[in-house]
Amino acid sequence: MTRRVTQDTSRQALLTALGVVLCLTNTSCGKMADQGSQLPQAPLAPAVEIAEKPSLSGKITLTGIEASSLRKVVDVGGNPFCTGHGEIIDPSWKVAADGGLANVVVTVEGSPRASNVPATSPLVDQTHCEFVPNTLALQPGQVVRFHNSDLTFHNIRIARHQPGTSHGGENLANLAQASQGDANDETFSVPGIYRLECDVHRWMKAWIYVHDGIHSTVTAADGTYTINRSLADGSYTVKAWHPQFAEPLSQQVTISKGTATADFTFAHAKAFQL
Repeated sequence: MTRRVTQDTSRQALLTALGVVLCLTNTSCGKMADQGSQLPQAPLAPAVEIAEKPSLSGKITLTGIEASSLRKVVDVGGNPFCTGHGEIIDPSWKVAADGGLANVVVTVEGSPRASNVPATSPLVDQTHCEFVPNTLALQPGQVVRFHNSDLTFHNIRIARHQPGTSHGGENLANLAQASQGDANDETFSVPGIYRLECDVHRWMKAWIYVHDGIHSTVTAADGTYTINRSLADGSYTVKAWHPQFAEPLSQQVTISKGTATADFTFAHAKAFQL
């Protein structure tokens, strides 16, 4: 037993040292490593109580390509830790057999901030060399907990994503999480799209979408969604955003008797051709 513990400890030390070297030699993270948070802060709009009641639902579909052709296995470069968990699938596309598109953020314009939000912070975990979840929707002022569940070195580079581009934007912070169990709490107070990347494992990418208010959500694996906050009857602009497209889709939706349905269709031909 002692020998096994010693071997595991030595292996973790080697992986951690390797991660530090990789990060420090990478120009995008070496200068920012251990920098901590420089996320922009701004005054928050007043928050009001908004009932937790389903108001808007629908499905997002991708057309113009077979879902199976978008499934790409990541080349992890023989990474000794990441290869131990089976295949890692490129997170850029998650598409069901019928075209249902996951990880689409659906928002309602003019949404206010809610005062009745869960006390527990949303979690972005690094597990099996992937960010989980891949896409998170927030209202301004919410705190996100970043956690490393892996027995290997990770870092989280947070960039303010430049809309209309595939990977443009400004680096804001870089959080080093060298050991299993490391965690950081970050407050997102400015609306916008934030991109997460790990410089040690370059395939790792995730998104945090900070909407103006509480009426936002992310589509499930089958492309369906439900916004679980009440909306007064009336006309609203609803948008659907996916990181592989330069522009969100938009439509006018009428809430009648507290509910409505809004479906969207993305055409693969208009996606970034990476």
